[in-house]
Amino acid sequence: MNGLISPQSDLDAGRPTPEEVAAYLWAHPAFFQDHLPLLEGMRVPHPSGEAVSLVTRQLDLLREKNHRLLKQLDELVLIARDNDALYQRIHQLTLTLLEANSVEDVLASLDWGLHQFFQTDYVVIRILEPWRDSAIANLFVAADHPETAWCEEVIEGDKPLCGKPDGEPVAFLFGEDAELVQSYAVIALRHAGVRGVLAIGSREAERYHSDMGSIFLRQMSEVLAAKLSALINDGTH
Repeated sequence: MNGLISPQSDLDAGRPTPEEVAAYLWAHPAFFQDHLPLLEGMRVPHPSGEAVSLVTRQLDLLREKNHRLLKQLDELVLIARDNDALYQRIHQLTLTLLEANSVEDVLASLDWGLHQFFQTDYVVIRILEPWRDSAIANLFVAADHPETAWCEEVIEGDKPLCGKPDGEPVAFLFGEDAELVQSYAVIALRHAGVRGVLAIGSREAERYHSDMGSIFLRQMSEVLAAKLSALINDGTH
């Protein structure tokens, strides 16, 4: 070929021949013992006619098991990273709430924090007890309000109410924005005499659902209820 060497020939020139590899392995019988991970991806024939040898089958099963374990490990690492990121956001939100000096500051900090750290669309608080005369519209709910019984059910419930909103409660919570709320999470607020609900609404229908985890929601409601209790009982509202 006019004295030219093809690119493939250049690549082959730097590689050992099968005979050289065999000679090296023959001279180093402990090679695979010192490099066990290589065996996981290799297929060593065990001639046994048409039947599959037991050793081959065992190696295949071990490879499959190893693949599943590696996949599970990757999933656990991703979950751990997500949980760590969530913890950091909860921590930042908690610090934001602790800096509030009045109920009005709490509402503003909560609204900003949930939008900033969790991309929420709507946030409201309704307090049943203690009732206070306040300049903040719709914050305190009178005992004879039609939705008081519904709020009490949420407060006494075992877990947050999450899913697609329907009926009057969504209008009671979100007012003129009710029609835009496609899913919501309603969490009880209970601490030192304060009884109420925190509602978070979303324009996305699948954002909040009945099967979602509620640890974050519970933690946030506990911090929020404790802060509100301290401010309301102190008269700072």
